[in-house]
Amino acid sequence: MLAVWLRAAMAVIGTGVLAGAACADGMPSGPRPYTPVYAPDLAPTITYDWSGLYFGGQIGGANSRIEWTYSPIAEEFSQSHTAFAGGGHVGLQKQWSLFVFGAEASYLWMDQEESTVSFIDPTTRVSSNVRNLMLVTGKFGWAWENLLATFRGGWASADIDLRTSVTGTGVLLTTSSDRESGWTAGASVEYALWNHVVLGAQYDYVHFNVGDRLQIPSGAGPVGTRSAGGVDIQSVTARLSFKFGGPTYDPGSIPVK
Repeated sequence: MLAVWLRAAMAVIGTGVLAGAACADGMPSGPRPYTPVYAPDLAPTITYDWSGLYFGGQIGGANSRIEWTYSPIAEEFSQSHTAFAGGGHVGLQKQWSLFVFGAEASYLWMDQEESTVSFIDPTTRVSSNVRNLMLVTGKFGWAWENLLATFRGGWASADIDLRTSVTGTGVLLTTSSDRESGWTAGASVEYALWNHVVLGAQYDYVHFNVGDRLQIPSGAGPVGTRSAGGVDIQSVTARLSFKFGGPTYDPGSIPVK
């Protein structure tokens, strides 16, 4: 009987020694509390960034409408002309999230000449011409990956000529020419074909107030004649731009938070 009790005691002591060794080795001595595991959220994929410097050209058409008066003929003339327009542009822009802000300078060549015979004095023809349009604008817009829509507004400048001549012979009577300043507003939509090549379409509205001008006589032209008026220009152009700078992204990689 004593031998049986000794064997039982030794078995209990051995079990305790083994359990202690297991705890010392870092093995769990009992069930652990449940700890939830969270998978990281996936950030939206960014495949194009509109930030950077760009330059390019545009081509399309423009319409200019000018309403002006010529004294001493107490008559208001309304003239409109639509023709080809084309030029170039350069700009800088920065994208934050979906928003894009920037500035752009552009030049648009145009030659919008129109003439009308005076109703009061049929011997006199009055002519107007709008040329060499320049725009300096700020712009802001929204980007959806490779698509960008922007609004713009700012300063405009153009050469505006007003003159009179003899009906039939075309002999010049009076002339005035000056570079006028005005304002512009417009919008554009662009699509990036590749990282550095962007296609787009643009609309611009421009307004000039031509203040009171002294017409310069030519030859036998009358002395002391004056002119004044306003000019509205609308243009629609297709544009091609080359963009440089700004980060590029690999569409196959998805960043995680």
